[in-house]
Amino acid sequence: MTIQSPLRPQYVLPLPDFMLHRYTAIIIAAVHIYLSLSHISKLFGGDVQWTHFWKGFGSLGGAYVFAALASRGFAQHKRQVRIVGILAGAGSE
Repeated sequence: MTIQSPLRPQYVLPLPDFMLHRYTAIIIAAVHIYLSLSHISKLFGGDVQWTHFWKGFGSLGGAYVFAALASRGFAQHKRQVRIVGILAGAGSE
């Protein structure tokens, strides 16, 4: 006997649904990387300011979060396709 949990896993981040879509998350991660490179390049150029540290590395952290959301979306999509393929093959036997 298996017991199913009535609670579904929820996202912890309070984001709108369109931002959790895998392609939108990739675009947002790319924008974060662009913004971080503009600040980190100023650090390497010799303009050492606290603002460039927290904006540059903070946007890298944001890129990491959205890349993780996007990869989760792709993993779920591949799993759904595999399950549908298995179910379609099982019905033909």
